[in-house]
Amino acid sequence: MNGAAAVLPGFMRAAALVILAGAMHGLGAQPAPVPFPRDAPYVLADGSIYIAGNDLVAPIVDGLNARFQKAHPEFRFTEHLFGSGLGLSGVTSGKSAIGPMARDATFQDKDAFTSRYGYPPTDILIGWDNTPDADHFPPGKFPPAVWVNSRNPVPSLTLREVAGIFTTGSPAGDITRWGQISGDEGAVGANGGDWAKREIHVYLPVLRGLPILSTTRFRLGGFPWSRRVEYLPMGEDVINAVANDPFGVGLIGWFPTDEGWDRQAELSGKVRLLPLAADRDSRVSHGGVGDLYPLAGGIHLLVNRPPGRPLEPWLKAYLELALSPEGQALIASLTKSDGFIPLDPDDAARELAKLQ
Repeated sequence: MNGAAAVLPGFMRAAALVILAGAMHGLGAQPAPVPFPRDAPYVLADGSIYIAGNDLVAPIVDGLNARFQKAHPEFRFTEHLFGSGLGLSGVTSGKSAIGPMARDATFQDKDAFTSRYGYPPTDILIGWDNTPDADHFPPGKFPPAVWVNSRNPVPSLTLREVAGIFTTGSPAGDITRWGQISGDEGAVGANGGDWAKREIHVYLPVLRGLPILSTTRFRLGGFPWSRRVEYLPMGEDVINAVANDPFGVGLIGWFPTDEGWDRQAELSGKVRLLPLAADRDSRVSHGGVGDLYPLAGGIHLLVNRPPGRPLEPWLKAYLELALSPEGQALIASLTKSDGFIPLDPDDAARELAKLQ
């Protein structure tokens, strides 16, 4: 991405990208009519199309359904939005036309589909779920995030460095001491003080196979978790360890996992969300509103498309709507309230190409 939109912060940048996308693709085109899939297994007895998936993305699904119905009045939808796991299992069973997910699908999710059909599901990324800070809305659901002790002076890390700390065997090599954080001449770099001399203490919840952590490991390259990790029972225990360990770093999916956690107020001032950058040439994200955090989960729509066969006409039209300037503007309109971020136009174009 080039031009003025590249320097705009947060949700202002997201809005600019939507305007740019509109200029690129053109607005106001009338959608072509599409036939209703009357005999499809996902059509309910009342004549509505069934969609099962994640509840967090309900505002997006509601908005897409309303816009699609406006263009195609004969279509009606019934939603059952409960969790991301339901998104792919519904498509696997054939009962759901589309599987909305607010995280990346795990290989177990996709293997269940592939074992039945002999080919993987078609996975369309339409945006990002980006609320890593515990103070952000909605409370209680956050993508993976890296946390350090509030006394830790490390300013930020790249994903390559995160992979070197939390996994073993990555191309960057294992990072075991704060002094290995390259390019920094502060308190943690090679020329630094106490932190540079100390080992990094790595904490993970013992349920590291949970989807939100499993997909993060593959986002970091798919290498095994480091043998130096200390596994603790819950995400709260990871936060507690980091809060009491100036040399610790933790990776969890949610903080707090329960708003009623009685130690939330006590520990929240002792830990901080660690800013991350995709690489050394990328801007550093602090996880603010509209500020895409590199570990943020994708918002996906999964469908069943046999290889070599075109998508059902209405499904193609629905997915094109989600990736259109109108659909991306819907996601941008939810940035401040829900933390969702639309795609960069180049990414939207890549996803559109999957539909051909």
